[in-house]
Amino acid sequence: MDKLKTLLRRLKYNAKYYIKTNTEIPSNFRKFERRNTNFQQFLLRECLGAIHLEKKINLNEKIQIFGKFTDNYEISNDIFSNYDFSNKKLKPAFFNIADVKVPYEASRLQYLQKAKSGKIDVNKFPSIYWSSPMDVAIRNINLIFHLFNIEAEQKIAEILGNNKDLIFSYISQHYEYTINNLENKGNVVGNHYLIELTSILLTIATFTFKSDQEEWKYYQNELLLELNNQFYQDGTNFEGSSHYSAFVTEALIICRLVIEEMDKNAEILQKIDDIIKSNYVLLSKLMNKGELSQIGDNDSGRLFYFAFDEDAPLKMNWLFEIITNLYRQSEFYQEEKKFTYEIKSTIPSFDNFQKATHKKIKVFTKDYQSYCFKNFGIYIWRNDDEYFSIRCGPIGQNGIGGHSHYDQLSIECFTNNSWILRDPGTGTYTDDIETRNKFRSLDYHWGPNAKIQFPKEDEFDCFKLSYMGDGEVLQFDKYNFLGFADFNEKRIYRKIVFKDGEVSIEDFSNNVDIQAYTSWGEENKGVKVKFSNGYKRIS
Repeated sequence: MDKLKTLLRRLKYNAKYYIKTNTEIPSNFRKFERRNTNFQQFLLRECLGAIHLEKKINLNEKIQIFGKFTDNYEISNDIFSNYDFSNKKLKPAFFNIADVKVPYEASRLQYLQKAKSGKIDVNKFPSIYWSSPMDVAIRNINLIFHLFNIEAEQKIAEILGNNKDLIFSYISQHYEYTINNLENKGNVVGNHYLIELTSILLTIATFTFKSDQEEWKYYQNELLLELNNQFYQDGTNFEGSSHYSAFVTEALIICRLVIEEMDKNAEILQKIDDIIKSNYVLLSKLMNKGELSQIGDNDSGRLFYFAFDEDAPLKMNWLFEIITNLYRQSEFYQEEKKFTYEIKSTIPSFDNFQKATHKKIKVFTKDYQSYCFKNFGIYIWRNDDEYFSIRCGPIGQNGIGGHSHYDQLSIECFTNNSWILRDPGTGTYTDDIETRNKFRSLDYHWGPNAKIQFPKEDEFDCFKLSYMGDGEVLQFDKYNFLGFADFNEKRIYRKIVFKDGEVSIEDFSNNVDIQAYTSWGEENKGVKVKFSNGYKRIS
């Protein structure tokens, strides 16, 4: 029955996109004129103009996409599988065949931020470059960033001959495409729409054109609605992913700059500031050796590509440097206090429960602090050099799953300058569903060691979490944690106690067999099965 259901879903999916016409590229668009603005000075000083010379690239030479080198920028193929999307009816995903994200990534023109030379011929852009509204919106952001570099007389690559009038028109075309193809419908409206709104507001703040003020008012209000929809009350993001939290924080930095330019007294600015600072605190507590832990998905998406290192994609210090140039240090100390509270609830008796007592871990050699990110669903104990965390809380995208993993009660540990327990990362998405599901699975995370049979999930479930419930925390403080989650209707509790720098971990259940971990990942850099050092970088 399940196989028949999947087959019917495949037929329906393929038929839908077979008869659907390709997205129309605008041929009529408005005349743009440059505003007199100052916000770009921050971008030029702290971002676009802050690239070290050795990081500059020549677009006529090899570039990297998800860590893989290619010598062609205008691509219509997945360079990992060599599958060519040209002359194909375009779909959001070519399941178990090829990855549309590869040409999408190239289409963003993010390499313009680093390019010191080379030429891009827009006439060579394949149709797939106009297939994903979010990626078109990101390309538009990079076109505007490139314009700022032209105005600043930076040594840069060339697109449209770096003719400002031609670039104005090209940006106008991108703007029309974006507002005509907004991803603001469906069961979940997430980061795609937020990025599109960022691109729209950046465009209006940079140019004057017919109806710009009406559209500014409308889209700024849309942004406010999405801030309320996509961010919890404490300011953390609803996707359930640390790297998506970083991604949307980049977007909000841009929004803050352009809204302040247009109206420094806009009420939305305070909310944006609060969200940026909250995510600064969260992400800073997930940093070890300059790398950001991969809680949930990480497809390596960046807006500020100028500092992104394809060879070290988890390095994120550059983002914190940008944020600290926007706010006073004292503001972060105040924000941090929001996340230092304790949780105390009634603790059940485990007298009739099976217990698994895991190998103890020596974590702390000096004092540490505890941090409670209840809305996001992660609890952290750490000092400058030592770190321990557990994931327990809401499933991303309001319970749908999206960019969350089967990682409830999963732990990470970094001590003595090495990983003992580490989240596996993402692997890949729709081009290899088996790999996708493995990296999301309980088997790949340091959660309970339980004998649970999960139903097989097909390609249409690869952004859903159908067999795990929200985690709930009953106790949390500097020395204790107790929480539970349901895995395919099997409830498991995890208890953690810190004493004299050592952590004891016990699991309890009365309806599923659980076993103890007699060893951790000390001999394998914290990895349980496999590790993905960013999207498609699997070891």
